[in-house]
Amino acid sequence: MLEQLRNRFGEAIQEAQEVGRELRLRAAPAALGRLARACKEAGFSYPADVTAVDTGEELRVVYRLVSLGTGQHVVISVGLPRSGGRVSSLSEVYQGTAWPEREVYDMFGVRFDGHPDLSRILLTEDWQGHPLLKSWQAK
Repeated sequence: MLEQLRNRFGEAIQEAQEVGRELRLRAAPAALGRLARACKEAGFSYPADVTAVDTGEELRVVYRLVSLGTGQHVVISVGLPRSGGRVSSLSEVYQGTAWPEREVYDMFGVRFDGHPDLSRILLTEDWQGHPLLKSWQAK
């Protein structure tokens, strides 16, 4: 599958590594939606997880997609600026990503363009800041 994705997406796949039954991809943010659609077409129909990591230098949004037929996983990560990070929502491709994308927005401040209801899910609407950012402090 990696070779097919590299042929189709070229430099949009910035890094790739196969570890056992898991394919780890680091992709350009602009390619996320197209890459997710390709994975879904290839049988990766279950979005097992959506999360983010604040590395201190960037926010990394991470999607784990699973093929229920083969048990294989594809992990796609995209790097975003720590302030004002935006990426396309995958909620149209995978409906199951809508809630965890809201959680990532709430905790890290990542904006998911095209999300049907990008609002706080854990914190109150008047909460200031995003508590899982390394630089966040209560005000």
